[in-house]
Amino acid sequence: MEFRCFVKSNELVGICQREVTTFYPVLLNEKDLIKGLIEEFFDDKIRFEFESENYTFDVYVTKERKVKLIDFNSWCGSTLPLMYTWEELEEIHGECDELELRIVESRLSVLPGLKTAVPYDYLDVSSGSGWDQVLKIAEEEFQKENQMSDEVA
Repeated sequence: MEFRCFVKSNELVGICQREVTTFYPVLLNEKDLIKGLIEEFFDDKIRFEFESENYTFDVYVTKERKVKLIDFNSWCGSTLPLMYTWEELEEIHGECDELELRIVESRLSVLPGLKTAVPYDYLDVSSGSGWDQVLKIAEEEFQKENQMSDEVA
């Protein structure tokens, strides 16, 4: 029940499920309700309260149908568009285009990704990222251990 919301020129232009590697059947029946709750939350709590005009934010919808803010993220940059592309989000015209909530609609439409204990967008393994550095250090340690065991043998 976590969703990424995309705001361009102070207009909510897209919403999608945050965990794109899993199909949640319950979302099919509640799609319109969830979209309405998030739209209302954006209009009442965020739209003109947040300084930037272009950004993303993540929310959690509780069992009691309350929307809770998780965090804000930058527009583009290191923020993953998940079920959108940045190009298509740039082309959406908030007031003219119908707001869409994208969800994984069947097991066949699950997006490929790293199956981990954290959401897909938490893992950035591109060159220079934090995870890239962790992986490099782990590889260096592994190489050192192998050299030491070769020298002992």
